[in-house]
Amino acid sequence: MDLGRNIFLFLGLCLGWSISLPAQPEVLQLEDYFSLIKANHPLVRQANLLNLEAEAYELKARGNFDPKLNANLDQKSFDGKDYFSIGQVDLKIPTWYGVELKAGYNWSEGVFLNPEESLPSAGQAVLGVNINLLQGMLIDQRRASLRQAQILQEQNEQERRAILNEILIEANKTYWDWVYAYNRLQVYEDAYELAQTRLEALRESFIQGYKAAVDTLESSIQVQSRFTALQEAQLDLETARLTLSNFLWTSDDIPLELAPGVPAPSLGELELSALPDSEMDSLRSQIASQHPELLALNYKLDQLAIQNRLNREMLKPQLQLSYNFLGDGWNFNQGEASEQGALRNILTENYKLGIQFSFPLFLRKERANIALNEIKTQNTSLKFLQKRLSLQNKFSIYENTASTLLSQIDQYDAMVENYQALLAAENEKFRLGSSSLFLINSREQKLIASQEKLLKTQSSFLKTQIAIRAVAGRLAD
Repeated sequence: MDLGRNIFLFLGLCLGWSISLPAQPEVLQLEDYFSLIKANHPLVRQANLLNLEAEAYELKARGNFDPKLNANLDQKSFDGKDYFSIGQVDLKIPTWYGVELKAGYNWSEGVFLNPEESLPSAGQAVLGVNINLLQGMLIDQRRASLRQAQILQEQNEQERRAILNEILIEANKTYWDWVYAYNRLQVYEDAYELAQTRLEALRESFIQGYKAAVDTLESSIQVQSRFTALQEAQLDLETARLTLSNFLWTSDDIPLELAPGVPAPSLGELELSALPDSEMDSLRSQIASQHPELLALNYKLDQLAIQNRLNREMLKPQLQLSYNFLGDGWNFNQGEASEQGALRNILTENYKLGIQFSFPLFLRKERANIALNEIKTQNTSLKFLQKRLSLQNKFSIYENTASTLLSQIDQYDAMVENYQALLAAENEKFRLGSSSLFLINSREQKLIASQEKLLKTQSSFLKTQIAIRAVAGRLAD
């Protein structure tokens, strides 16, 4: 069914605008209701932003591997003398393996130039590499942040599904409450109409002298009682309709209201049956592997594992080696013309070597980070175990509830048929003059009560069937 048509058929008021329904509006099915929620509900759309947020975090983490261009110029002129002019341009390229490549060009000139800053007249090109030999060799902050950002995408997707799952659970409950209220109202409408018809017949019989006046009085009281019950059923339906409307929105963030004339499915016409054992076993097994909340916790544990690797890497000393090949201008091949001579000049003469070493003696910060991360890991693991147990027990509860409700539906259905047979027999006895209006009213009240219980049990069963899929984490799919 087209989404725009659904909105037109199902929704009555939109910011005060009057929307007229067709003469025979279509029944609002659960699938159409869920489709509207998934498409337009603000909380669902807010949950969808989690994926965009995760993409932004990954882009930010990848930015740590972006090549970086640097330029620097330092000049001094005083008293008519050019003291010095020192310039530098370089490009640094981080890599995944913790090695940083560097290419640059330096130049310097001036009267009072520091000898250390002296360079060839053509300037000096530099090709270099920085390597972490101990800490940061296997993993560093850049690699850890990127991997965590990639896991965050998976985690946020599961959190999005968990939010959608929770919204649909509540929407499912609201929908079947509305369906029950709609079907219950029809029972009371029929009962009220029957009471009115009987009152008119008794009045006619009283005028013709066949019935006593007290019968018309009792029948009139019955009509009044049925009318009061009808009003309560109408109020319950109106409340359920407005509660259901809380989940209905347009794509422009405009709240919508379900039109009063939209019919609900007839509970008596729905096919109610238990889920096959194979499907129940499949859903039960999917709780640990498919439920979005548990999957999100698993991804959280993966992130903490990466952080633990990084924290333990920080226990190593820092040892960084930098090696730069130096050229005369752009010429790196100085000295002898042979390849062996050029290589010897680069490795033994035309280079700049640097080694940096550091190590905190007590490692208190590093050990504290490891301990804090371990506490977070234990908390998340315990939360996972508790959530999994809760979901498994809830699944068993819903499974047992569905089985009991299905059995009760059969009992209430038989009770309704029996009460209908008793009422028909009582009506026949009343026609023959061997019964009373009081007995007929009593039979009708028990029939109405049994019909109401049957409808309530049917709607509860349908709620439970959907809740079983929700507990297995499949409702969002």
